[in-house]
Amino acid sequence: MHKINLQSWFKRGLSLGLLQLLLACAAIDPNHILTRRLGNDAPPAGVALDTDTRQRAYDFVWNRVNEAYVDPNLNGVDWKKVGQEYQPKVLSAPTDDAFWKNLDNMVGELGDAHTRVLSAKQYAYDKDKRSYTVGLGVADLGGELIVTSVAKDSPAEKAGILKGNKIVSVEGIKANDWWQLQLSKARKNSTERARFKTVKRILNSGDLDAPSDAVALQIERNDGTQIDVNLLRTDLPRKDSLNSKMLADEVGYLRLTGFDASLGKELEATYDKVRTAKGLVIDLRGNGGGALNLSLAMMNQLVQGKIAIGKRITRTGKPATLFFGLISTGKLELELQGVKNPYLGPVVVLVDSDSASASEFFAGSLQSIGRAKIIGETSCGCLLGYMGYANVPGGGALAYSELDFAPVNGRRIEGVGVIPDQTVSVTRADLLLNKDAGLEAAVQMLKGMQQESVVKLAGSAQN
Repeated sequence: MHKINLQSWFKRGLSLGLLQLLLACAAIDPNHILTRRLGNDAPPAGVALDTDTRQRAYDFVWNRVNEAYVDPNLNGVDWKKVGQEYQPKVLSAPTDDAFWKNLDNMVGELGDAHTRVLSAKQYAYDKDKRSYTVGLGVADLGGELIVTSVAKDSPAEKAGILKGNKIVSVEGIKANDWWQLQLSKARKNSTERARFKTVKRILNSGDLDAPSDAVALQIERNDGTQIDVNLLRTDLPRKDSLNSKMLADEVGYLRLTGFDASLGKELEATYDKVRTAKGLVIDLRGNGGGALNLSLAMMNQLVQGKIAIGKRITRTGKPATLFFGLISTGKLELELQGVKNPYLGPVVVLVDSDSASASEFFAGSLQSIGRAKIIGETSCGCLLGYMGYANVPGGGALAYSELDFAPVNGRRIEGVGVIPDQTVSVTRADLLLNKDAGLEAAVQMLKGMQQESVVKLAGSAQN
């Protein structure tokens, strides 16, 4: 039995080695699509990266960005100079955490939220769809750090923290001072809103400069009393959800927390629950994006026939291919196909500053073709695309932007965001009253759209 297992192990290892060797041929996989996440050479737990591994990781990241980034001009950045400035800092980092953070800061010089480096620990969490967090959603509202959401079963929820609570201090530092300090240290990004998201992650998951399993907060409750809490960061599952229901006045409501490709199988049934609605609200607030194909599939449920919505932009001006160009990853032109039984009533999409990537593609595309109105806050401005994380020597991962998008109306979303037709921002007063001003505004807008539709139909009948 031992001999058979050894032979099996040897054959698997040989097969993997041959596959990697075959895929190393640039003509077979010029965009490195098939080798994403293939193999992993992370050191055993507790073992630091050696000098050779650090050098190979640096070389891999710098070269892959240089060769494959969507913009051949690298956003106007002198990438060679950036490499020369960062290489000594990266290689001499005092800890592995600092090493990975320095690599991320290096690619951050491109000012692109999608181009990033994950540490080995962060990569492991991503692959397992987990988060290391205290479970707090927060926003800087008029210079005050206010809790906007609390994750279920999180340390924050167990400590009794509620929406509308004010964070008075973080680790003994006044909350606003702490926020501004972290913001000043945050890497460059697509927009200031994207940098805010970085600071929120630091609050929840810790700073690689000074990793800690806990964060001490002083909280002002909604009744004005204050409490001190010490939240232990913990593992929480990261699971996106897609739900729909009917609200009052025959308004449909669809909520998507993230564009996880696996949710595609629920799409038809989710829309079926609201197909008879007189108006539909699609809530993408806090939705950080995900699979482009799911975004397209969701839009197909809202149109009839083929409608052009824009095009993909690649470094070469051609689609990515495999196997000597025999297999293409898809056309550059982006077109909706529609479905047999689409929802054709008026649509309003809710977004906020945390709505990013595929959320912005969805909202911006529907806005550009006149299919939906947008309500909320200007979105993240983080709309580039990558085709999966690439393994970095040492166990980390690199995402690098390989796609840009050009909507039919010509308004680029990356670096700008989707600008709402009606701005509605969250306030602490609304949070304390558990009032959803964005949803209320969306329902009111739908009523107005319905009345406009009735007037147009009456005018057509008279003509």
